[in-house]
Amino acid sequence: MVLTVIVVDQNDEVCERLAQALDRLPGVRVLAHTTNLMLAAELAHQFTPDSILADFKRNGADRPEALQWLRQMSPASSIVIHSSFYTEGEREAFTEVGADLCLLKGMGVKALAGQLAQAARNGDRPRAPGSDVTDRKVVTPGA
Repeated sequence: MVLTVIVVDQNDEVCERLAQALDRLPGVRVLAHTTNLMLAAELAHQFTPDSILADFKRNGADRPEALQWLRQMSPASSIVIHSSFYTEGEREAFTEVGADLCLLKGMGVKALAGQLAQAARNGDRPRAPGSDVTDRKVVTPGA
């Protein structure tokens, strides 16, 4: 089984490097990476990835509302918050509105992929018909 992922981070360089590192791993397919949360939600709705890896910390939108909206756009995907810092209150707010897991940046890419796969398995959400899109990839510039 191939783990499909969309990477969202406001820092374009971090987003691209993280997507490239994950995509090099066997069994992981990064379908898209973007700095634009709205575009990420549209892509997630279209592709239904197993996991969405997102850094909401730097996003200008209200983070819990943005996460809730992302969950509505792609209910079958696990959502993993990936941030350099969050408070316990923020972590609780994220999980309350739909995050499956909150991780701090800095772990190795293999460990990160393992956490993404575990979150996807634990979510046990129904997959949309035709959502197995491991042969397509979208690389999106920042908006």
